[in-house]
Amino acid sequence: MWQWKEIQKMSRRQRVIGASLLLAACAFADDQAVWHEFGLADTQVLKQGTRTITAYRMKDPTGALAAWQWQRSADQHACAVTPFCAQDKKQTLISEQNYLLAMDGPPLTREQLDNLLNTLPNKRDTSLPPILTFVPRNGLVPNSSRYILGADSLHLFAPELSGTKPGFNDGAEAQTAEYEVKDAAGKKALARLAIFYYPTPEMARLHAQEFKLLPNIHIKRSNVLVAMVLAGATDAEADTLLSRIEYEARITLNEEPPPSPIKPLYLLLLNIIYMSAGLSLLALVGGLVYGGMRLYRRRYGNLESEEAMTTLHLTGE
Repeated sequence: MWQWKEIQKMSRRQRVIGASLLLAACAFADDQAVWHEFGLADTQVLKQGTRTITAYRMKDPTGALAAWQWQRSADQHACAVTPFCAQDKKQTLISEQNYLLAMDGPPLTREQLDNLLNTLPNKRDTSLPPILTFVPRNGLVPNSSRYILGADSLHLFAPELSGTKPGFNDGAEAQTAEYEVKDAAGKKALARLAIFYYPTPEMARLHAQEFKLLPNIHIKRSNVLVAMVLAGATDAEADTLLSRIEYEARITLNEEPPPSPIKPLYLLLLNIIYMSAGLSLLALVGGLVYGGMRLYRRRYGNLESEEAMTTLHLTGE
C-alpha cells in the first residue's frame, strides 16, 4: 500500500515551506504564480527505497497537462506506460487525469503505476483542450509545446505577448511551440509559433486586430484560430509555418443515420406478395364453401326454384 505524506494537512506556514522544498528537491521551477494559474491544489510525496514520487493534484486534467508540458525537459523522450509520459535516466513525468506525477529513480512498471494511480484521491477525468488538435505536427521540435492558461504563463512562455490582453477571461486558450523551418538558403532554422483558440470567430477577429499592432509579429486568422509567428523569423519562414495552420470544424452527430431505402421497398414488396397470396387463398376457400353448400342443398332437395341451376347434359351421341 502506498503511504502518502500530504502537505495539505500541514499548517499554512508548513505547507508553503514544505511545498517549496519539494519543488526545489524535484528541480521544478519555483514560479508559484504559474503553478497557481495551472490550478495546483495540493502536493503529496512518497519515498520508497531509492525512488521518490511527487504527485501534484491539479484542479482539472487541463492544468495537469499544462504542468506536464512545462516541466518536461528537452532531453526526455516519450514512454509507453501512458499517452502523456516523458522519461529520461533520472526522472519520469506522467500526466494522468488531474495529476502530474514526478518520479525520481527507477521507473515504475505498468502494474505498479496502476496500483499507484488507484491510491490517488480526488481524481477527475474531463476532456482535454480542443486546441491540441490544431497544433501542427510537421517540424515540431520535441518537448517544445507549452500550454497557456493566463497572463502568468503567457509572460513565461511568450514574453513578446505579455503586454496584450488575449481574452483568457472570456475562454481563450493558447499553445506555443518551436518548429524547424527552412530559411531562404534552404538551411534549417527555428521559429516560435503561438496559437490562440477562441470560443467564437468574432472574438478571434477582434483579438487578431489587436495582435497586428505588435511589432515583428506575423499573424494569420482561420475561423476561431489566431496563429502568429513570434519575433525572430523571416517573412519566408513565417509564411511556411503559418501555412500549416488551418481550422477544420469537427462536428459529431449523435442522431442515428437514416435507414436504407432498400429495406422498406423489400418489405413493401414482400407484404404485397403475402397479401396477394392471402386474398387468393381466401377467394379459393370462399368458392369451395359456396360450391359445397349448393351441392349439399341440391342433393337434399331444399334448393329454391329461383336458385335452381340448369345443367346441360351434352354428350357426343
